[in-house]
Amino acid sequence: MLKAVIFDMDGVLIDSEPVHMEADRRLMKELGLNFDENYYAQFVGSTADYMWDKMIKDFSLSRTPEQLMTMSGKYVKEITGGGGYPPVPGAAELVKRLSGETLLLAVASSSGMSRIQSVLDNMGIQSEFHSIVSGTLVENPKPAPDTFLKAAELLQVSPSECLVIEDSWNGMKAAKAAGMVCLGYENPDSGMNRQNMEYADYIVQGFEDVDLKFLEMVYSHAMDEP
Repeated sequence: MLKAVIFDMDGVLIDSEPVHMEADRRLMKELGLNFDENYYAQFVGSTADYMWDKMIKDFSLSRTPEQLMTMSGKYVKEITGGGGYPPVPGAAELVKRLSGETLLLAVASSSGMSRIQSVLDNMGIQSEFHSIVSGTLVENPKPAPDTFLKAAELLQVSPSECLVIEDSWNGMKAAKAAGMVCLGYENPDSGMNRQNMEYADYIVQGFEDVDLKFLEMVYSHAMDEP
C-alpha cells in the first residue's frame, strides 16, 4: 500500500539544473578548462561534494571543494540576480494537493539542508512535508539508496510503501536501489536527453494531471497489486 511520496528537489520542485550548468560553465572557463556537457551530465542528481571531488581529481585542480563551491555560488547569484531558482510548473500545486490526502510527504535531495529549507520556504511549501533529508548528511550520495532510505526511516514507513518522484538517472537509480517505486519526471531542463530513464516505473512530462489516484495507479502497477 502506498503510504509516502518522496520528492527530489533540483529538477523536480525547482528548475535549478540550467542555472548550475551555466554557473559551472563560467567557473570552468575561469579555471581554463573546457566545459563538456556529456561529462557534466554524470553529476546531475548527485551531491556538489561528489562533483567537486571528482573534478579536482580528473583535472588535477589546486582548489578545495569549498573554494570551488564558493566560486560557483558567485556565478549562481549573478545568473539568478539573487532572486532564487524558478519553480517547476505545477510542482508546488502537486505538493499542496497531496498534503490534503492521507499520504506522508518528504523531500530527499542531494543539496545541503540550509539550501533545501530556503527553497521550500521560498515556494511556500516547507510546512507540507513531514521530513526533509539532505544527501550531504548520509554516508553515500545518490545513486546509492541512502538518502531515500533515510527518508523512509524518518517517516516510519517501509521503503516498499514509498513512491519517489525524480528527474535524474542518479536519483532514479537510487530510488530503485532503495526498493521504492519511481515516477520519472522528464524535465527538459534537466538534461534528460543525455540521461537514461531505465529506472523509472512510469514517466510524466508535467504535474498538472498528477494526483493521488494517478500515483496509486503507478504504484499498484509497479508493485503488481490489483
